Amino acid sequence: MAHRLTYSFFGGRNRVKVLVINGSCLFVNSSANLCHLAYLQGLIDAGIDVSLLSASPQSYFTDSSMKIPDGVDCHHVQAISLYERLSLAKRKTARDQVNNKGARATATGGHATRLQVVFRLLKDGVRGLYGPHGKEKTFYTKSKNFTCDIDFDYVLSISHPPVSHLVAYKLLKCNRIKAKHWIQIWEDPWYADAYGFNARKRIFREERRLLYFADKVCYVSPLTLQNQQRLFPESAKKMFWKPLPAYYKDDTHTGKGLEKNVYGYFGDYVPAARDLEPFYQAAKNTGVEVRICGHPYGLFSATEQIHTYHRLPLAELKPIEDETSVLVFLCNRRGGQIPGKIYQYSATDKTILFILDGTEEEQTVLKDYFGKFNRYVFCQNTVEDIARAIHQIESGDVGNIRHTPLDDFEPKKIIESILNAGR
Repeated sequence: MAHRLTYSFFGGRNRVKVLVINGSCLFVNSSANLCHLAYLQGLIDAGIDVSLLSASPQSYFTDSSMKIPDGVDCHHVQAISLYERLSLAKRKTARDQVNNKGARATATGGHATRLQVVFRLLKDGVRGLYGPHGKEKTFYTKSKNFTCDIDFDYVLSISHPPVSHLVAYKLLKCNRIKAKHWIQIWEDPWYADAYGFNARKRIFREERRLLYFADKVCYVSPLTLQNQQRLFPESAKKMFWKPLPAYYKDDTHTGKGLEKNVYGYFGDYVPAARDLEPFYQAAKNTGVEVRICGHPYGLFSATEQIHTYHRLPLAELKPIEDETSVLVFLCNRRGGQIPGKIYQYSATDKTILFILDGTEEEQTVLKDYFGKFNRYVFCQNTVEDIARAIHQIESGDVGNIRHTPLDDFEPKKIIESILNAGR
């Protein structure tokens, strides 16, 4: 399938044509979708003709702040699964029960509870039918007959979800689409994900199969690359890594006029993947002002100085981010994946507190790579070392750290480096 392009990638007479396949609904607010949109923006900025095959926005709860870049030729697939339909029905039943008042609620409450139990049992039964790809298998079922007569230079299949790669394989194998190169972009590995949910043989077998079919495989962390090459040695030579793109640049100096620093952690902090407890305790001990926004809400108690929020739509989150002068970045506890927030934070002019976690080897690799930018205040994920770094920031004694946006993670630069590596 793979062979080299016969003309210059940039500046040639022919415009490069790329098909992006992603099984998500890109209008749902998530850090993964923000990265997906940044890839699309990078392609547009590079002067590339972009087509997109993704899940339909009509099937999901969407955020109006999430917008596909102008110029992308969109093909949306209605891919809501039976599992999701049952979830919506269960949620509606619970909402109706809450809305019932007085005698009516008393009379029907037991019935509503029984309905919820039935829905849960149905969901559990249906979930087991989808195989390793779970409910996202519906996207494959609805997309496998997609056809396009464009001769693409590249197909980029982007996970999450991994079913994006399965769809790309099926369409290429059946000649429903044609492409010179197929690159799989794995923002997270599957079997070895940071949350530890996928340690199952059938996931391993399916991931190995999908990797085998690709021309090239791109990961977004040097640690993930090393781990994946050890797990799947038969595909190791086709693997490489590139950073995630930042989804917007912010050099407006927001937060600079505050009387004192306000620290902000914006992202998920499920304990299985990220341990935010040391930062929370260090913040309490030092008395700094903090905003924590993400999932799971309620894990930490709010105080006079520490304010907590649910995951918010972008439009509601931005005013809180604007009133923040220090952005807190927390590494994963294991697995080697780099949360995408660091690339977005690097595109601002704010101070960045970079909390290292993982094994000693993992921390060394991450500090060596990110340290060369002179952009971050590093510390280990302990109460004592975080408190040390906070005092360093509060005193202004941060050495040669630069509080300026990096352009290394601009979408155009990242996408060009991926396509060049994928030839």
